[in-house]
Amino acid sequence: VKQLREEGVSIASEKGKGYLLTKDCAYLSGGRIRAHLPENMKDTEIFVYAATDSTNNRAKEFANRKGNCRALFVADAQTDGRGRLGRSFYSPAGSGLYMSYLFSSDLPLEKLGSVTSFAALAAALSIEELTGKRVGIKWVNDLYADGKKICGILTEALTSLENGNENKLIVGIGVNLVTEDFPGEIKDRAGSLGVFVDRCLLAARIAARLYSFEQNPLDRSYMAEYAARSIVLGKRVTLDRWGEKISGTVVGFHPDGGLLLDVGEEEPRLFTGGEITLRFS
Repeated sequence: VKQLREEGVSIASEKGKGYLLTKDCAYLSGGRIRAHLPENMKDTEIFVYAATDSTNNRAKEFANRKGNCRALFVADAQTDGRGRLGRSFYSPAGSGLYMSYLFSSDLPLEKLGSVTSFAALAAALSIEELTGKRVGIKWVNDLYADGKKICGILTEALTSLENGNENKLIVGIGVNLVTEDFPGEIKDRAGSLGVFVDRCLLAARIAARLYSFEQNPLDRSYMAEYAARSIVLGKRVTLDRWGEKISGTVVGFHPDGGLLLDVGEEEPRLFTGGEITLRFS
């Protein structure tokens, strides 16, 4: 209680009765995030920023100074939030959750690529638990609700040049909770959940799921749930692979998260990278 009061939480107390929160806890706090983490994650280092350029940048700086590590970086606002393919991620203050989860692994990077699809499911499940809204996944890792993108994920890896099995992964996640007035270039496709939830609890729920991947990165049993939330399965899409456009119907997903596309050949083709375009009706 003392620590929470030092962080700005208004807490009333009455002898013999206990404590009472006297205002809504919309602010971000490392102490409150830690309180929601499971016991086996209590040693996770947590950094909270009123504003930073990018939580992924803070995670990279930290990772470059540390050996094996696990840490969580959360910001109220980002001035240079980034998405896939070098795109920016609009990150205004007070309306979303912007976080990066950093962890180490002794597995080679090719064994860890499924973290991207796992992160999408982890964010989707956590959002659904706290908002009650159904969230769909657009391969590989964008989350949609009501036909609009409400969450983006950027996964980055740092590897040792001396030992390829000493890897660190950074999973950056941005969730639009009540964000409005999107910039012109994204306003037609970006949206918000329209529900403001306890961001400390949401960050902790997502981090706890990512911790489960960290502990067992070879488990692929989650792909059934991933497929169940797919908004592209069975749909005709166009895949852009660095300028090469390939059209086909999505017929499934590889256990490692790759896209299985029926392009009219005898067998579906497997793609592990690129971006798909899907028209929403």
